[in-house]
Amino acid sequence: MSYINATVWNDIQSTNATNEKRFAELGIIDAVLKSTEGVDYISPSQKQEFREISSLRSIQIPVIKDQTVEVLTSPSFNIPHNLAKTENYSFVRYEAFSGFRFYPASFANNQLNAIFYRDTVMNNVAYGMANEIEQIFQTRLDERKTQTLSGLTEVSQGDGTFTFLNDKLNINKAAQQETMFDYLDQIMTGNELPGRYRIVSNRNGLSLAKSKYAQYGSNNERNLQAAGMLESDRQHQTGNISPDGGENLSGFMIRDGAIGVYENFPYDFREGTEIGGRKWSVSNVALPYIGMKCNIYTNSEATEASALISRGKDSNLKMTHFEEMAIWASFTVVYRYNSDLTTRPNDIVKIIGTTT
Repeated sequence: MSYINATVWNDIQSTNATNEKRFAELGIIDAVLKSTEGVDYISPSQKQEFREISSLRSIQIPVIKDQTVEVLTSPSFNIPHNLAKTENYSFVRYEAFSGFRFYPASFANNQLNAIFYRDTVMNNVAYGMANEIEQIFQTRLDERKTQTLSGLTEVSQGDGTFTFLNDKLNINKAAQQETMFDYLDQIMTGNELPGRYRIVSNRNGLSLAKSKYAQYGSNNERNLQAAGMLESDRQHQTGNISPDGGENLSGFMIRDGAIGVYENFPYDFREGTEIGGRKWSVSNVALPYIGMKCNIYTNSEATEASALISRGKDSNLKMTHFEEMAIWASFTVVYRYNSDLTTRPNDIVKIIGTTT
């Protein structure tokens, strides 16, 4: 009987024991995966290349750079050339790798249920990998955040103020309570970046705004809900963002398609190579927490495992076998082209909600 293979990810069940590990929300992963659905600058053929291309090669994305067009006030034979400049840009490959080993014989004289143990370890490993991947995504968001933003004076009237400082859009407490969602949309439209945005923030980062919107609905003296609160499926929170002192909100506002991720599956994994007790495959489902399909390698060998028991020698573990699984997430993070983040607003915004 084989306890470990790629298909066990299809049905992870927990029985007959408990697991102490806690699982914080990984909202950055959720936001990036959802944003991927809006990527329209990667062609279908290029998406397929991302899945199969070698790490020694990179996919070059051609882009026509923005240009200043010369326009004359009268016709003549001096026709403006208006030649556009082109450029290629490419992306970085990232990887997260982990796995676990399982000794079936160690459960022959064990109170713990073998299947529960296996599934719990798998779950914990998947979460650990996802936590690492989320921090990779967070770094990319921070690198691609806009470094300029205009039109803030127009929306900073009355108590609600928006200021851009040190590459961060600061939103004061009064704005969080009333105008934030509506004005964020207007700010991005004014910077010629309209679209559907989502927010990923620290835990409870949007609690102030959400509670005020709940207090003042359509039947109260102030109809804050008419200002357009962000849909619940566009609000993400994570334990990997911590607000600094004087902040109750810290996170990113991301336009759909501003960032995306595509998996990569090396040759033996996508071919399903199998030699002896070793098998290469690709999970047929997105792994828990990670949200992506991963490369799966399984191996079964014989070994002397009696040293696993510190008291006495369990004969079940002499000349026994072990099974092990390697989980390899290989992926490319993509983003929209921006020739100069310092002068051209970008559709990823670092947002801060202050306590005053």
